[in-house]
Order: sequence, then C-alpha cells, then structure tokens
Amino acid sequence: MTTRGIGAARARRIQSPLDALYRDYDYDRRVASDAIQYPRRYADPLDREVAALLTASLAYGRVRLFGLWVERLLAWLGSSPRAFALAFDPGRDAPRFAAFHYRFTRGVDVAAALLAIHRLLQRFGSLRGAFVAGYTEADPDIRPALDRFAALILEQDFRPVGMRRPTRGFRHLFPRPRDGGACKRWNLFLRWMVRREYPDFGDWPEVSPAKLVIPLDTHVANMASAIRLTRLRSRTWRMAEDVTQTLRRLDPDDPVKYDFALCHTRMRGDCLDRRDARVCPGCGLRVVCRHWQ
Repeated sequence: MTTRGIGAARARRIQSPLDALYRDYDYDRRVASDAIQYPRRYADPLDREVAALLTASLAYGRVRLFGLWVERLLAWLGSSPRAFALAFDPGRDAPRFAAFHYRFTRGVDVAAALLAIHRLLQRFGSLRGAFVAGYTEADPDIRPALDRFAALILEQDFRPVGMRRPTRGFRHLFPRPRDGGACKRWNLFLRWMVRREYPDFGDWPEVSPAKLVIPLDTHVANMASAIRLTRLRSRTWRMAEDVTQTLRRLDPDDPVKYDFALCHTRMRGDCLDRRDARVCPGCGLRVVCRHWQ
C-alpha cells in the first residue's frame, strides 16, 4: 500500500514548530549522548564509515548499554578501523572478539561483520563504493539501494569465522528492508553518511539526502504520534516511509533533518507522551500536539 503522509493543511500547521525545533536545537550538548559520538572520533572518512556501520548496527537498547560494547569493539580495532578490516584474517583475528556479548549479538557475529566489511573493501575500495554500486537516482527512496547493500553483507560465506549460516544475531544486525521492518539502525547509518548538515557527516555525496528514510525507533514513533506525523501505529518500514513522506512536505531536499531533534526531545524527557504540567509548557510543539488539542 502506498504511503502518503498527512494532508497538506496539517503539514502547513506543523511546519513552523518543527522548523523552530530543528533550527534552535542544542545539538552540541546532545551529541555526547548519541551513538554518533563514536564514529565522530575519526577524521578520515574511510575510518569513519567502518566505525559508523559497526556502531549503528549495534545501536539497539540504551546508548549507555550498547555504548560500552562499542567502546570495546573500537578499542580492539585500534586507531584505524578501516586498516583493521582491510587486513582482517579470520584465523588470526576472529578469536579476539570471543568475549563480545551484547544482548542478541555475540563475538562470532562481530567477526562475521568484519569479514563482510573486509570483502567489501577489497572488492569496492570502500563501503561508500559498495553502496553507490547499487544506488540509482531513479529509485523513489533509499530502500532498493539499501536492500542491495544488505544483501552484499548477508550473502557471504562466513565459514572462515565458524558460522555455517547467518545467525539470528547477525541477521538482527543487518536486516533486509524487503522484509518490512523499520530498519532503524540502517537508516541511522545512512543519515550519518549522507546528510550534509551537522551533526551528520555528509561523506557520501553521490547519495541524495532527499532519498533518505527516517530512522524509526520508539522515540521517533512516539513523537510522530504525538504531533500526528502519521496515522499508522506499527513500527514498520511502511510507517517510516509515511513519516518521511510527511516530512518531505516540509523539506523535500532534506526530510530527515528533523530526526535528531525529535528523537532527543523524547530521549531526554522533554516529551512524556501525555499532558504534563511540568514538562509541556516550554515545548514549542505543544501547539500541534494531540495531547493538547
């Protein structure tokens, strides 16, 4: 079913409050509480994209929880994640990740991810090159290119790291959009790589920010419901597309620019998804919030 977002009249009503949120948000203060802090440590875009892919794939749960494992993983990779991945040898390097154990993800999943990255770097020169090889401006959004990229990672021979077939944990790290899930972490990774504006990196200029889809997690879904960016309820790819379609009415060239501010408004407790006499009065979105209608 085609998604259409909300009506034009509603979009006009929410334009000013959302633009104000985006324009006035204190990004510097919140970056330190966001997963983007980890790839931001690397000045070289080729290191940054490898760190970003690994970080985004692990960005499920609270930042303070998965962040501990991201810290360990990046420490194991040394000063250059790209150099480590490019030189990755399964027999020599896979055992160092045996201690990795975060929720669904085990050391073998991390080793398999690095093996896949190693092969993509050898074949395409960079993750950027691998993604762009499957990208076309003719596609309506990023989904077809992302599905091709996910397939490049999933359809590998992982037996060198002791994985006969992709585990549940590995498939959780790298889902395929064609299966209908929201793919929040994939879309987060792409936002980091593609958007040209702070706090994102803009390292993949061949890909248009207009094609991006919002990283739909529980925070963004709750905010989208509160200010009625969509009428849908289930956190699926269809809902992510629907929210994005609404945001394209506000900014066709950069619809997911609102993501960081919306997500962190909820994360830091500035929205409780209900009326609250203490929290709500200072919120600029209150004028379009369903809890105050």
